[in-house]
Amino acid sequence: MTELHYGSVRLRDGRHLEFNDWNPGGGPPVVLLHGSPGSRHFHPDQQATHASGVRLITYDRPGFGRSHRREGRELLDTAADVDQLGDHLGLDRFALVGISAGGAHALACAHVLGDRLAT
Repeated sequence: MTELHYGSVRLRDGRHLEFNDWNPGGGPPVVLLHGSPGSRHFHPDQQATHASGVRLITYDRPGFGRSHRREGRELLDTAADVDQLGDHLGLDRFALVGISAGGAHALACAHVLGDRLAT
């Protein structure tokens, strides 16, 4: 089955984001942004993740799960969090998937991080 690592990244502003890394060291990295409500524990079927060969990274968006909230947060702030998560995990490029309300966050990331995103 797919290997799972749990982790936390401390952001430059001192907050923490909790994440799950499915299939670390595996295929192309894909960062999944969950809907509302939701958490890093939302993921597609584990067998499908394994069969696809992707490295699936899920994280608790700020204020959800175990990630720290940020007062005055705006939608475009998501990009800085995802950028720092990618740095922490050593990802040069990665794909994004946004589920439900996570779709707006994925679009914000695409707007800010366009050159870093895989197509």
